[in-house]
Amino acid sequence: MASEVHTELSDGIAVVTMDRPVANALAPGLRAQLAQALRDAFANEDVRALVLRGAGSVFSSGVDISEYDGPLAEPWIGDLCDLIESGPKPVVAALHGAALGGGLELALAAHARVAEATTRLAQPELSLGLIPGGGATQRLPRLIGAQASLEFLMSAQPARANDPRLARLCDRLVPGDPLEPARELARSLADRAAWTPTRERRRGFSDPEGYQRAVAAVTARIKGKDGAESDLLKCIEAAQLLPFEQGVALEQALFRDRLVAPDALCRRHLYTAERRAGIMPEPGRAGAVQPPMRVLMLGAGAELAELSVACLQAGRLVDILAPSTEQANATISRIARILDDWAGRGRLTGAAREACLQRLAVARGREALAGADLVVDSGNSAVPESGDLGARAIWAVLGTAREIGARRLEVPAPERLLGLRLYRPVQSARLAEILVPDGVVPEAVAGLVRLLGEMGRIVVRTAASGASAGDDLQAALLRAALALADAGWSPYELDEAARGLGFAAGPFETADQDGLERVLARLDLIGDLRAQQRLAGTSLLSTRIAAGAGGRAVGKGLYLYPAEGGKRPDPAVLAWAEGRRANGRDAVPELDPARALHAALVNEAARLLAGRVVQRASDLDLVMVRGLGFAAARGGPLLQADMAGLLTLLKVMKQAARLAPAIWTPHPMIEAMVKNGEGFFPRPGA
Repeated sequence: MASEVHTELSDGIAVVTMDRPVANALAPGLRAQLAQALRDAFANEDVRALVLRGAGSVFSSGVDISEYDGPLAEPWIGDLCDLIESGPKPVVAALHGAALGGGLELALAAHARVAEATTRLAQPELSLGLIPGGGATQRLPRLIGAQASLEFLMSAQPARANDPRLARLCDRLVPGDPLEPARELARSLADRAAWTPTRERRRGFSDPEGYQRAVAAVTARIKGKDGAESDLLKCIEAAQLLPFEQGVALEQALFRDRLVAPDALCRRHLYTAERRAGIMPEPGRAGAVQPPMRVLMLGAGAELAELSVACLQAGRLVDILAPSTEQANATISRIARILDDWAGRGRLTGAAREACLQRLAVARGREALAGADLVVDSGNSAVPESGDLGARAIWAVLGTAREIGARRLEVPAPERLLGLRLYRPVQSARLAEILVPDGVVPEAVAGLVRLLGEMGRIVVRTAASGASAGDDLQAALLRAALALADAGWSPYELDEAARGLGFAAGPFETADQDGLERVLARLDLIGDLRAQQRLAGTSLLSTRIAAGAGGRAVGKGLYLYPAEGGKRPDPAVLAWAEGRRANGRDAVPELDPARALHAALVNEAARLLAGRVVQRASDLDLVMVRGLGFAAARGGPLLQADMAGLLTLLKVMKQAARLAPAIWTPHPMIEAMVKNGEGFFPRPGA
């Protein structure tokens, strides 16, 4: 095995360098080599002091979270921290790039820290439903106090080493490479033969009452809730009240409890899903690709305006080519309003707003295609007569396989055309889907993925064989809800069931928000793409449209929206549901509506996976969490299905199939997984 830790000795200073691709992750092998290198240096009589550093662009990215799903290999981070801190010779950490998670904990255990001023420091564990497991909750408060520690740890976000809150964390901040200053400090500590381990520091405890006030304020905010925040708070409080060893023991016990907590498992699942989503076949085949810099918005509408804002924020030039001057001006006005709103809320400076507007223009005719690197096509505007103009541009159609196929007959370079599914509000939503048709060149996929990545979007790849995965899943949920409503459950019960399942809003609330006629048209389109029967005119959705209900925008949909705000049930809808009760609900009295909705989603997911519409099951959980509003703390409906047991949902499918066989008849993939004792995801530790 190649060495991942190197030691160089010069003038009595041993420089111990972590050198593991990628980002010096603290994998078990590196940890073992680091422990041995430290022991060797401590035992070497020629070594007077040590400098710990990372090779490459960062100090260390910490532990790979996949390790948390099985037994933790020794030595653990806490063991390394104890080894560093209790060593007989001073250790100085030289920080650059980033020191994250366990990497930062190693630095906290060192006797001093020298950092390049813009180094990113973070303990991201709370975002994964965990707490630090290497002593950070005990060492950090000793250096910077409770208030700054709680702000830093509970945010789980990176902060620069020169952040005023962290002023006492580093002994020296330098403008460039910290190695030589760290050598000098290590030599000085050795010359003085005096250094103080972090565990013995007391500066962060200098204001005992202030420390307790900071703890009390967070206690009041979380209101006694169990979870990672509560456990973290217990550890910070213990740092002041307990001896160091007992505080570390408490942290370790709570850390190991959190590793197997359901919410932590869910958050780790989602974290991994986000990183796996970017693994696609085309970018690897495309080689080095420059992302699009000039974007042409072809058409009009809210989606294009919101996407324009995101592109402008990413430094792109944006041209608007709308069907009419009035529509172009309306799009420009919508973009300006969004930027004004951001500036008013402090999300954007006045100068940044003006810079965005300077990069925005109204395009004029076919010449607009000449300079475009990317055309985003809303589908509501004709393709300009262009000849070969635009042949080098990526063409992204906001639509299904039907619209993609139609546009391929009209654009100058059909091999560079693919689909794009955006989630609202586009300027801030984190998820985007790309629909990849057969025959598209890898460079087109790679270029669009890179642009979306630079805009901070998580990208899921979908085969362009129908609608997007998000639309298919949303349609499955709504069709199941409509079938249950037709059997007598009220839409208000069903929305509550969906919220209990984990969705921020129920399917009927969402339909009202989107507009009932638009939702019905989308259901019909998806049904046509899949050769399904359209909704009957007697369905709840059709009935409401016939009664003049359009949705939230007009004050009346499945709910009523009074002028004073809020929403309330509509007595006419309740009466409709009561009239349907005898049709089906009494025939399946044991059916739980939340489980029935869950079963419909899982069944649809199996269809998408079996048809290779998406690459992996975690992509579907990602779509439902980041796109459709499922709770991140629950990881996604497929993970929840695994945790509940697919056999349970299979039984629900068979019950509900009496109401709507097309929705609930179990997919063969589900039956096979149950038969073989499998799930959508490997079991932790398996």
